[in-house]
Amino acid sequence: MIPFYRPFIDHSELLAALRPGVGRDAFESAVASCVGARYGVAFAYGRSGIIAALKALGLNQAEVIMPAYTCLVMAQAVVASGNKPVFVDIDLADYNMDIAAIREALTPRTRAIIATHLYGYPTDVDAIREIAGDGRIIIIEDRAQGLLTSSTGTTELRGDIGLGSFGSNKQLSTIQGGVIVTHSSDLYQQIKDYRDREMSLPSIRTWAKRWARLFASYMVFREPLYGLLQRAGLMGWNSRLNESSDSLQAALPGDYATAYMDFQGRVGLAQLAKLDTVIARRRALAELYDRELRDVPNLSPAPMITGATYAYYTLRISQRDEINFALRMLAQGVAVDQTYDYALPFFKPYRPYAKGTYPCAKQAACEVINLPLYPDLSATSARYVAECVRRTLQERSSP
Repeated sequence: MIPFYRPFIDHSELLAALRPGVGRDAFESAVASCVGARYGVAFAYGRSGIIAALKALGLNQAEVIMPAYTCLVMAQAVVASGNKPVFVDIDLADYNMDIAAIREALTPRTRAIIATHLYGYPTDVDAIREIAGDGRIIIIEDRAQGLLTSSTGTTELRGDIGLGSFGSNKQLSTIQGGVIVTHSSDLYQQIKDYRDREMSLPSIRTWAKRWARLFASYMVFREPLYGLLQRAGLMGWNSRLNESSDSLQAALPGDYATAYMDFQGRVGLAQLAKLDTVIARRRALAELYDRELRDVPNLSPAPMITGATYAYYTLRISQRDEINFALRMLAQGVAVDQTYDYALPFFKPYRPYAKGTYPCAKQAACEVINLPLYPDLSATSARYVAECVRRTLQERSSP
């Protein structure tokens, strides 16, 4: 069984986690330095950092412009901070926010814009800032799926603040957690003061759960255990959210307001030492998939864009759900994912904020498939994945 993703964790991360001493402060500084920022502040989750940043900046009932097609936790964070998401459709050429459409979304109440590098594809943060044209509007650069993604030839932070997210499926993983980075000493102090005041020390139970996630991530993705769990339906990559559901309003994780731990920071430092290798390998695999799938009918291949870091190899398949594409791939021993199979404005909790039809976001939600793409995926396995895609679509088109 080929997993959809596999954390790039080995004995070096486990030894780093077991080593005594501090880690959080060093990791914050290292992440900031990695993107050319001066300061970093670590949180239990990336969404915790966004909530803290918006609250620390005193934003309340402000409008926050963001993509209509992105991870739901970003909208959840905006609402949880007491603010209002304003959705903008995406461009299918790179799955990022349609920059030209931002101008129409601006109002006197706009106080922030979330510039997301979705799937590791770069968005033009400088162009977004120029359109915003107002120093009161904070540009939040969302690098959750690509810490080193860049549209300018440099990995330097272009937003007022930036988000790095380090869940188990990210390019750099500390199993969970996030770091807010900034060039500004004033913004840093506001966010850090809020974090230190509002985020509590983790309980023993929370501490134990994070340790357990680290070791589980090391073990679960090894064969044959992964294959057994996947076939038993316990991995759950392809669960589809119901667009009429109130589930997005469910409580934030119980430990979202707890501190990021030192052992996670030590794991992160070990991961940072591998990051250039990780990204180079992802780019090589994306190019391999591109060669193998470029001529496959009924398929829109992933955009190949300079500066992309490829969180996934993202393609689109019309009638994806009608032909049960993900289940057919699973039957051939390949786990794929429909990240994200939703457009935020069509969820019940966020419909009051919708002000359009968002056709590109809706199309992406109905068609996107992400293929396995992680550093220790072999070229042979990647070619097998591509062959399974080709075979599945050929079966669809056969009379």
